[in-house]
Amino acid sequence: MVYLEYKPKAPLEAWVKMFWYACTPGIASTLQRVLPNGDTQIVINLAHANCHGVLRSGERFLQAPSLLVGLQHGYQTIDLADTEEMVGVVFAPGGQRRFLAEPATELCGVETDLELLLGREAETLRERLMEVSGPESKFALLELFLRGRLGAAPLHPAVCAMLLEIRRRATVCSLAEASKATGLSDRRVRDLFREEIGVSPKSFLRILRFQRAVQQLHQGTELPWAELALECGYYDQSHFANEFHEFSGISPTAYSRLERPWANHLVL
Repeated sequence: MVYLEYKPKAPLEAWVKMFWYACTPGIASTLQRVLPNGDTQIVINLAHANCHGVLRSGERFLQAPSLLVGLQHGYQTIDLADTEEMVGVVFAPGGQRRFLAEPATELCGVETDLELLLGREAETLRERLMEVSGPESKFALLELFLRGRLGAAPLHPAVCAMLLEIRRRATVCSLAEASKATGLSDRRVRDLFREEIGVSPKSFLRILRFQRAVQQLHQGTELPWAELALECGYYDQSHFANEFHEFSGISPTAYSRLERPWANHLVL
């Protein structure tokens, strides 16, 4: 498998985490569980006319070849057949709002046909990506495309303040203080955050806290569960175990025993 990442330059770097490219010629249909990480991204299938969706029941269905995958509240199941050749754009929190008019709340938790959001531009972009050879050329094309769609409106200052507090390993109490410091009502801050990020500040904090635990476990950190829970910002071991299961569908112990090609991809 070929997997490459590219960090775009200014003015996109503040709004786009990275572009990625995956190529696995002849890969068979294989299911993986993907854990929520707080990201919103575009995925474009260059090898097949459709992406392959999988419900939690195991039922499969066909989707559009180009999708906007909104911030997810829980795990997804994907078919690796799509990675025969695929490119993606991972946005920074709220970054998609600089390129798309839709509020993040409408995109959160779902996979939306990119053509419904961008019209004919989505189909044209995919066609051009299929025409150029090599991941570097595809990254250059994505960068040019997004530069052309970059809007002027920045994130609301209250949203920026809440994101900054969350990155500082916030607690629920410190989030309340940060919200109060904006000079706006708690409800107004929550509404602004949902519109631009997709979920409330508290929900976003929970996802990132879960991600800290996932990264620690993936790296093989050898800490007692209770100590690991406190390190990642949970009240206690029970709180850690419950939230981990809510987001991943499995226990921390089960996660540590599974084959993991990447921290957020589980072979079940």
